[in-house]
Amino acid sequence: MVEPDVVVVPAGDALLGDPPRTEHVNIFAIARHPVTVSEYAAFLDATEHAPPVNWSTQRVAAERAVENVSWADAVAYCRWLTVGSGRIYRLPDEREWEKAARNEGTLTGLGALREWTNSWQGGGRVVRRGEDLAERAFAGTDFRGIGFRIVRGMTGR
Repeated sequence: MVEPDVVVVPAGDALLGDPPRTEHVNIFAIARHPVTVSEYAAFLDATEHAPPVNWSTQRVAAERAVENVSWADAVAYCRWLTVGSGRIYRLPDEREWEKAARNEGTLTGLGALREWTNSWQGGGRVVRRGEDLAERAFAGTDFRGIGFRIVRGMTGR
């Protein structure tokens, strides 16, 4: 198991959303890039967890972001990493994701890939993407183009 390369984002106020509003965000450490196919493959091999749709096609591009992952699968990955490393790993809430995405140079791999957050609103899990940092979307049952990056907890939660 390889722990992700994370960057610490200090606690403080951030201008988030559309229309923009000031919100306080606690300190956290977020992975610089989304979980890759090779990182996810290590999880699948260790746990015998069911692979995502089109896994055989994804496996040929080991360093690309894993896609077609459900929210529950992303949470299972976080649990596996937490147990194996002794550190707390989880999905970012959408405030954390947006604050990190707006800090130039903090995150890589931002683009069309939609990424899971741990936020729930309007009856669904919120996904975010790099093409429009203020846009919020909600995932249904179609996980195409959805991946995730993780946060290492720094406040004991």
